[in-house]
Amino acid sequence: LRDSTATVVASGEGMMKKLYVNGVSITYLTPITKMMAHLPLSIRERKPESTLIIALGMGTSLRSAASWGINVDCVELVPSVLEAFPYFYKDARLILSKPNVKVIIDDGRRYLNRTRNKYDVIIIDPPPPIEAASTSLLYSREFNEIITKHLKKGGIFQQWFRTGENKIFEAVVRSLVE
Repeated sequence: LRDSTATVVASGEGMMKKLYVNGVSITYLTPITKMMAHLPLSIRERKPESTLIIALGMGTSLRSAASWGINVDCVELVPSVLEAFPYFYKDARLILSKPNVKVIIDDGRRYLNRTRNKYDVIIIDPPPPIEAASTSLLYSREFNEIITKHLKKGGIFQQWFRTGENKIFEAVVRSLVE
C-alpha cells in the first residue's frame, strides 16, 4: 500500500505477520500490544470511559480497548497503515464500524494540540527507530506535558519503550520524571 506519507507492507501468515513502513519493521503480532491496552484500563479504580491510542500499528491495542465498550479514539499518521488493519484482523471492519471507535488520520502531537478531549487512558506505541526525529518527539518532556493536559483526573499514560541504548532509555525516563 502506498500513500503520500509512506509505503506500507503487510506480510506473513498467522502469528508471523509483520508490518513495515518505508522498509522499516514496525511491529509484529504479539500479545504485548494487547496488554498495553488491557493493563492500564484494568488497574483504574473506576471503569474507564475513554482512551486514546496514538499509533495504530496492526490494530491490536485498538481492538483490545474497543472490547471494553468505551470510547476509543486512535490517531494514526499513515493512512495506509489503517488500510492494512484488515490484513491482520478479520474483524477490523467490524471494529472500525462501532460507534464508540474513531480513527483519526493525523500526527498525534498535532491532534492533541488541537483537541480539547480528555481521556482516562492514553496509550502510545511509537514506531521504531526511537532515534528517528518524528518518533523521538513522542518521548520528549514537551510531549509529556501535552499528554498531561489530556488526561482526566486519575488518568493513566501507557508508553512503550521497545529497546534502545541505556542513555536513550535514561533520557526517556528523565523526560517522564520532569
